[in-house]
Formats: sequence, structure tokens, C-alpha cells
Amino acid sequence: MTSFIDFWGSGNGHLRRMIPSARIICGVVIFASCLVLPVYKPLGFYIICGTTITWAFLCGIPWKNITGLLLYAFLLFLPLFLLTPWIERHPSSGYNWYDATKVPMEIGIRGTACIFICASTIAILDLSEFNTGLSLLPIPLTITSLVIQIVHQTAMLANESRRISSALRIRGVPSGYIARLRFLSALPTIWLLRIMNRAERIAAAMELRGFEITARTSNEPISVLDIFVVAAAILLLGTSITIRWLNVL
Repeated sequence: MTSFIDFWGSGNGHLRRMIPSARIICGVVIFASCLVLPVYKPLGFYIICGTTITWAFLCGIPWKNITGLLLYAFLLFLPLFLLTPWIERHPSSGYNWYDATKVPMEIGIRGTACIFICASTIAILDLSEFNTGLSLLPIPLTITSLVIQIVHQTAMLANESRRISSALRIRGVPSGYIARLRFLSALPTIWLLRIMNRAERIAAAMELRGFEITARTSNEPISVLDIFVVAAAILLLGTSITIRWLNVL
């Protein structure tokens, strides 16, 4: 499975020409559409599958990442299907084995679609573009700062893990599974020490340079592609809500 840091900016699709804020909006709206659509209905199933494939294709995810995402989704949702025979069924409800598979099937299909949509969205965004696009959206500053810090710290931890693993291999640490399990227990301590030292150096450098937080303004013009893709995503969300509402009725 490709590491977290490798997904950012790995896509080479046509949607990279959009401004960062429009990419984020489209990803969030399409993600919400897949959460709303009823998976167990043929129309909802076809729309979810078509939307996921189209979005991944337009974002240009590399094939090796697609294989890794499929394997990750398979390992994540397979236990739900393995537990299906042990689901209790009431004798008078006419609840058969096929009905019992609807719940794990819905979770698996919807979850796989959401995984691909999230991965496709971050594939067309660099970390700097994500910061710029998120700061330009009408979101409270506290939430924006929190999300940006979570993303940056996660990427930093993944990068630190790669450096620590390379350093241990150079020093001749065994690469077997037992050695890796022993290494995992000490990983949080190593993380904290390295990141605390780096944070102190960054804080000192920011203070020396007189760093101040200023509000960003957008210098990129909105293109016809941005308007068209955002409108299509909002139309998809409206269609999904309509299908869900008609299904409830």
C-alpha cells in the first residue's frame, strides 16, 4: 500500500488545471453524494460506481495506487462478509441469508467508493495547494488551522517513519516481522523526540524572521472548467438527495 505522503500530488489528470479551492469543493460534494445514494438500489449503485470511476479517471491516479487502494478496501471490508453467517435472524420475519448480506455489501461498496474519492481528491492537490485552497474557503479559521495541522502532522509522521526505517536498515537492524513489532512499541517515543526538536527549531526560525499570520487572497482567476465541474458536482448531489428522498417515500 502506498504511504500517505505519496498520494499528495500524484495525480496527473485534467482536474489539476482547476484552482485548489474548486478541487476541494468538488471532492467534498462528490463524497457527500456517495454517502447519500442508496447502494442497495440499482440506480444508486450504478451512479456510485460511475461517479467513483469517473472521478478517479479525471484525477489521474497512477495504476499502482489503484491496486493498493483495492487491496486496502478488500482487507478492510472482508471481515464484514465473513461475519454474515453469524447474524441472528428472527424466524417470523422471513429474513434470509441474502438479506443478511445487504448490510455488509452496502458498507463495503460505499466505503470503497469513499476511499477512492478521498484518494483521488488528495492526488490532485499538493500540500501547499491544499493549504491555499482550504484557507480561501468560507470556513472558520480555527477549523481551517486544525485541518491543515492534522494533514501536515500526518504527512510529517509518515515522512519521519520512512527516515527512521532507512536509518535502522543502514545500521543493520534485522528486517523481520518480530524486529518490526519490537520497533513499533518504541516508535511513538522516537516520533515525539524528533518532532519536538524540529518544532523548537521551526519556532525559533519563525520568531527570528518575524512570522505573522495574514489572511490570504486569491490571485487565480476562476475558469470555465472550475464553474462547470463544481456545477456538475452540485447537480450530482441534488440528484442523489432526490433519489434518496424518493426511495424513502
